[in-house]
Amino acid sequence: MPENGGIVAVIAAAGSSERFGGDKTEALICGKPCLVHTLCAFERSGQTVQTVVVTKKEKMSAVLSLKETYGLKKLTAVCEGGNSRQESAAKGFAAADPSVKFIAVHDAARPLITPEDIDRVALEAYRYGAAIAALRQVNTVKLVEDGFVKTTVAREQTVSAATPQIFSREIYERLIREFYGCFSAFTDDSSMAEKLGIKVKAVICDDTNIKITSPSDILIARAIFSERRE
Repeated sequence: MPENGGIVAVIAAAGSSERFGGDKTEALICGKPCLVHTLCAFERSGQTVQTVVVTKKEKMSAVLSLKETYGLKKLTAVCEGGNSRQESAAKGFAAADPSVKFIAVHDAARPLITPEDIDRVALEAYRYGAAIAALRQVNTVKLVEDGFVKTTVAREQTVSAATPQIFSREIYERLIREFYGCFSAFTDDSSMAEKLGIKVKAVICDDTNIKITSPSDILIARAIFSERRE
């Protein structure tokens, strides 16, 4: 039995993939669709008890068929997305088992997340109520105003936000209640929690947890998966 009853993972796969030039969740990486790699990571996660995929209406049956094709026992529901990523996540949350006390929101286009990092973020969420996967900042970050550099931000004080982002059911229900109707004003779920003054623990994860945004990212993902297999 997972600690604290485990997590429900809502996989956001309803995006337009405009920058990619096609549905990136269907792009093949080492013989499997991107979405399948993502689902397999949560399938192997010791803290995940259920996965819910949020996708486009016309792709719901195809996504549900992945359960049998790839033996995804934790995939229990597929639902239609909304007008924004946060609305889609909220719909996935509504389709989740209400007895599970923690919700994880994850981008379908982050197939390189490891089960170990999923579990690490989950354990911190159990402790603090809210935790997100984060990547160390390797670039020098500048604050820009009107197109000109205003100041340099201390790199040690910044991270790149990633997913999964995990919250207690109580906190996530509050986020939906407070911001439903204005989800588009936020770039991720963590920013909604921050707006309410909720402390969110940043958990540094493997820097291979990249988001697929362009065709060149598929090449990177293939190389990483090939390296892991070796």
